[in-house]
Amino acid sequence: MFSVWTLFLIIFAYLLLLFLAAYYAEFREKTKSIVSNPYIYSLSLAVYCTSWTFYGSVGKAANSGLIFLTIYIGPTLMATLWWLVLRKIVYLSKENRITNIADFISSRYGKSITLSILVTFVAVIGITPYLGLQIKAIMTTFSILSGKPQGSHFAGWFITLLLGLFAIIFGARRLDASERHGGLVFAIAVESAIKLFAFLLVGFFVTFGIFKGFGDIFTRISNSGFSNLMKIGNEGPFGFLEWMSLTFLSMMAIMFLPRQFHVSVVENSSYKHIKKAMWLFPLYLFLINIFVLPIAFGGLLLEGSQKGADYFVLSIPLKQGQPMLALFAFIGGFSAATAMVIVESIALSTMVMNSLVMPALWSLKAMKSIYQIILNIKRLVILGCVFLGYMFAIYIGDYYSLVDIGLKSFEAVTIFAPSFLLGLYWKGANRKGAIAGIIAGFFIWLYTLLMPALTRAGIIEVKGVVWYIFTSGLLNPTALFGLEGLDRWSHSLFWGLFFNIFFLVTVSLLTKQSDLDTRQSIIFVDSYTTPDFPLSTRPGTLTEIESLLGQYIGPSEAREAVDGFLLKNYFSRESIKEEGLIHLRTEAERILSGVLGPTVSTLIFQDRTILTPDEKVQISASIRRISRSLRLSRQELAEANRQLVMLKEFSENIIESIPLGVATLNERLQVRYWNLAMEKITGISKEDALDVEAKILLSCLEPDIFSQELREGEITCSRTFGPAMILKGYLSRLTGAEKGFVLVLEDITEKKKIEEDLFRATKHAS
Repeated sequence: MFSVWTLFLIIFAYLLLLFLAAYYAEFREKTKSIVSNPYIYSLSLAVYCTSWTFYGSVGKAANSGLIFLTIYIGPTLMATLWWLVLRKIVYLSKENRITNIADFISSRYGKSITLSILVTFVAVIGITPYLGLQIKAIMTTFSILSGKPQGSHFAGWFITLLLGLFAIIFGARRLDASERHGGLVFAIAVESAIKLFAFLLVGFFVTFGIFKGFGDIFTRISNSGFSNLMKIGNEGPFGFLEWMSLTFLSMMAIMFLPRQFHVSVVENSSYKHIKKAMWLFPLYLFLINIFVLPIAFGGLLLEGSQKGADYFVLSIPLKQGQPMLALFAFIGGFSAATAMVIVESIALSTMVMNSLVMPALWSLKAMKSIYQIILNIKRLVILGCVFLGYMFAIYIGDYYSLVDIGLKSFEAVTIFAPSFLLGLYWKGANRKGAIAGIIAGFFIWLYTLLMPALTRAGIIEVKGVVWYIFTSGLLNPTALFGLEGLDRWSHSLFWGLFFNIFFLVTVSLLTKQSDLDTRQSIIFVDSYTTPDFPLSTRPGTLTEIESLLGQYIGPSEAREAVDGFLLKNYFSRESIKEEGLIHLRTEAERILSGVLGPTVSTLIFQDRTILTPDEKVQISASIRRISRSLRLSRQELAEANRQLVMLKEFSENIIESIPLGVATLNERLQVRYWNLAMEKITGISKEDALDVEAKILLSCLEPDIFSQELREGEITCSRTFGPAMILKGYLSRLTGAEKGFVLVLEDITEKKKIEEDLFRATKHAS
C-alpha cells in the first residue's frame, strides 16, 4: 500500500512530466514538428482505449468471456474504410474549418443552429457518464492503492481540477479551435504508449510470472467452473446478435465519439497519416488486448470469484507482493483515463461554445471586440464539462460497471450515424429530416436504455400508469412493440436505428430543401469537385471585411489573414475587384467558422448582407440550376467516370515518361501529384511527397522558387546540400476550373557543365 500523499506526489509529478512533454512538442512546432507523423497520429487515436479498456475489458472478460473483443473488432473493421470515409471527412472539415461533430452535421444541413444545438445536447447527455466513468476509475484505483476509501473523493476532486487546467493550457490558449494542438496530441500519444507498456507488463507478469504461459491458463480455466467463458455467442436464436450489435456500436463509436472526431479529424495534419493509421491503430488494439484473457482468467483462478474483476490489473500484482508493478499499472490506468477526460472535455466544450454560447452572445449583440472574454468562457466551459463528469462519478457512478456506462455512451453517439453518413453520400437528405431522425433516435435511447437502467438502480421511481406501461404491453421499453428475446443493447440499437433512418428518409423526401441546404449538400456529397457559390453579389469593401474580421480575432490577426489571402491570389489592396472581394469574404467566413462555429459565422455575414429581391431570386435560381446539372443518371455518371479514369491514366503515362520533374500543387502548395522524374531529382518518393507542402519538401532549393517574386516563370536553382545539381524551375498557376499550380524541374547540370567547358575552351583559344 502507498500513502495518500505519496500517490498525490506521484500523480502531480506524472502530470508535470506530461506538461513538459507537451510544451516541448509545441516548442518544436516552431522549427521541425515531432507531432506531424503517422506514428504520433496513430497513438493519439488510441485515446479510444480508456479506463474501460485498461480495467473494464478484464472485468467484462471475467464475467462474459470473449464478447469484450467486439469493442475492438468494430474499430478494426472501420479502419479498413478510413481512406474512403475518414479522408473525405478530414477534407471537408479542413476546407470548411469545422472543429467538432455538431458543426459538421450542422454545416451539412444548411448550417442549422437548431441541429447544432440538438447534436450538442445529445452529446453532452450521452458522454457525461463516460467522463464520469474515467474519474470513477481514478478514484477507485486510488482507493485500492492507498487502502483508504475516504481519501478517494478528495483525490477525485483534486485530479479533476488538474485535468481541467491541463485541458485549458493546451486546448484553450487560442479561440480558433481549427488550429492544431501539437502539445496536446503529443501528450496523448505519450499516454497511449505508457498505458500500452503498463498493460503488457502486468499481462506478462500474470501469464509467465504466476502461471506457465497462455496454455497453462487456458487449460486450467477449461477445467474449472468458469469454462463457459470460452464460448463464442449466447444460446438461442439471437445468440450472435449481441456480438454483431456491439461490433456495430464500436464501429460507430470510433467515428462519432467527440474525442475521436477531434483527434482523427481536427488534429490531422496530412492525409497520408490516415493510410499508416489504417494498420497501426488496429495493431495497437491487438497488442493492448493480448493479455486481457490471461489477466481475467488468471484473476478468476487466483480469487475463485468474479467479484472485483474490473480491477484485477491492480489487485493481482498487489496480492502477489509486487507493489511497484501495481503502481505502474495505476499510472497506466491513470493515463488511459486522463487522456480521455482531457480530449473529451475540449471536444465537448468546443461543441457547447459553438452551438450554445456563441449563438446566445450573438442574439444579445454582445460579441463585438470581446475576444478575451469569449476565450475565458471557453475555459470555464472546459472546467464545467470535467466537473460535470466528476459529479456523475460521485452520485451515480457506483450504480454501474465500467463497461455498462461506456456502452450507453456508444449507443448515444450512434444516434448521429444516419444523418452524418447519409449526409456524405445522399444529396436528398435535408435539415428537417436530420432533426426528426436525431430526435427519434434520442427518444428511443432514453426510453429503451437509460430509463430502465435508472429504474433498476432505484435512481428514479416509477408508479401507477407509468409502471403499467413499463412492465406490460407494446410500450414495454425492454420489449418494445413485442420484440422479445434480444439483449438490451441489440434491442435499443435496432429500434433506435429503425426510427432514426425512417424519419430521416421520410421527412427528407416529403419536405423541400432550402437553397442553403441544397448548396451545402452539393459541397458535402461532391466534396472533391465542389463548384464555387458566390454568397453575395455585394460582398462589401476590403476595409469592411477586415474590420469585421478584426472584431473577433483581433485587428493584427485580421490584417495578417487578409494580406495572406491577397498574396496567395495575386491581388493587392488597390487592385482587388468585386470577384476577389467575394472570395475574400468567403475566406473570412471560413476563418470565423474556426473561431465561432459555422452557424454564428454565417449569421455574422448574413447580417452584413443586403440583397434586393431580384438578387435573391437570381442566386436561388443559380443554386437550383447547378444542383440540377449535377444530377446525372447512373449510366451517364458511370460512362463519365470510365472516360475520366482512362484520360487520367493516359495523362499520367505521358507525364511519367518525360524526363522532366512534374508536380501539381493545390492552392496551399500541398503536393497532389509527383512524377517519377521528380522522385529522381529530389530523392523524395511519391508516397512521402503527397499532401506535404512543397516549400518544406524543396527547402533545399536556393533561391526559393515559391517566393512571391519567383512563383511564375523560369529560374535556375542549385541545391544547397546533396549532390551538386543545377535545375531549371518553372512554377505557374493552373488554368481552368482546377485551382493550384504546376511545378516543373529540369536537371540542367550537364548542360551547364558543357557550357562552362565550352566557355573556358573558347577563352583559352583566344
